[in-house]
Amino acid sequence: MRIGLVISGGDSTGINNFIFQIANLANAEIVIFNGGIQGLLENNSQHISYREMLDFSVSSMPIISSGRTDKLLTDNEYKIVVGNLKAKRINTLVMAGGDGSLQFLKVLSGYGVNCFGVGMTIDNDINGSEYTIGFATACEQVLKEVIKLRNTGRGLPNRVFIVELLGARCGELTLQSAIKSNADFALIPECQVPVNDLALKITEKLKVQNSVIILCSEGYTNEYKSGFQGAINTVVPLLEPLINIRIRKTIMGFSLRNGDPTSEEIYQGTSMANEIVRCIRSGMQNKVIVINSNNKPIPIDLISMGHRTVDTNGHYFKLGKELGII
Repeated sequence: MRIGLVISGGDSTGINNFIFQIANLANAEIVIFNGGIQGLLENNSQHISYREMLDFSVSSMPIISSGRTDKLLTDNEYKIVVGNLKAKRINTLVMAGGDGSLQFLKVLSGYGVNCFGVGMTIDNDINGSEYTIGFATACEQVLKEVIKLRNTGRGLPNRVFIVELLGARCGELTLQSAIKSNADFALIPECQVPVNDLALKITEKLKVQNSVIILCSEGYTNEYKSGFQGAINTVVPLLEPLINIRIRKTIMGFSLRNGDPTSEEIYQGTSMANEIVRCIRSGMQNKVIVINSNNKPIPIDLISMGHRTVDTNGHYFKLGKELGII
């Protein structure tokens, strides 16, 4: 069996292990297409050995490159992609990415290609899935940053820090990272906090602790568009006069896309890969593997998934409220 594998959109750590486990569990030869959808069109492929996949499986060094495109392929271009896959005797194409990638797969499946998709985005904003590849490691990167800031706040007390994270218009990364790192506040698009209320909370916290750490989603101020950074540059001038303390700013940005994959990352990727292989062996075709609320991988029909935002009736939001983070 030959399986083609491609990733599209923002890169994420953890994808190496997912690729390795597809090959390992399916006992299949893997053909990698670099450059995302454009790489499929240009036949930008390479074979990769089992030995190499294993060696890089828990490494942060990517073995595959992604790509972005806003261009919709024409009928002729889809046929070129199909021809490229057939020429390499590829039985199944697996793609990891966001909603746009899954839309592409849905169309491609109509040309007779057996397609499987999984969510890969540190934003964790794929509708219908509780987890996407890259998310756990991004949360871990935030934890490491918060630890460093908390330590420097102990060395020189009465500090206020604000850290801007990626996430687009979804606050999932910011909210879960705040809970998992013991940050003090999470500013997320789904829950706007009046600046006067936030200032009062900061002042009260500084009476009993050395520092205050605020995590802010890049989409919090509703200025967000693709590539935007600087939401904290809007928040900070409003907040500083109210607390009379200079706020130290950090934009983590694209460093969140990389880092040594966590054990949770390895597990989730392996779980998704195992479900894809099970589906292939059972004769299923054209599925998206999502992680349900019970943390189990399940196949659903290959459809346009869309984006999701934080569930304000969900566990993390309610816990954030209890902790006073939001």
